[in-house]
Amino acid sequence: MDPVKTRLRHAVEVADDAATMYLSGSLNAGDAFALNRACSELPGRVRTLRLDLHGVETMNGNAMDAVRAVLRYWRESRGGSFRLSLASEHIVATYAEGSFASTRPNLRTAHAHVAESPAAATAIYL
Repeated sequence: MDPVKTRLRHAVEVADDAATMYLSGSLNAGDAFALNRACSELPGRVRTLRLDLHGVETMNGNAMDAVRAVLRYWRESRGGSFRLSLASEHIVATYAEGSFASTRPNLRTAHAHVAESPAAATAIYL
């Protein structure tokens, strides 16, 4: 297995008071440190974080620990809100918590194929 193709990569897009972190490659529990560092480097005005996992090709059994750690870090360090977008070959879902930046489009109207899951249902996985 080629480590360059399987390690986690991320790109960050910042617009006003919101940021989207696009993840791709292989997600593992140990990636939380690098993702938290990337979050800490975002401008102080950023209050809303969106993690986009559409590009994640593989996840090990503890990969969601990294996601939980990043969301916990964001809540504790910024007191901000977040969105988590997950995708598989069968479903695309977005989990949201908190108040969101006014510049963010409504995903339900912008992308009809995106299902916004209720917080209670998603929270059991986070």
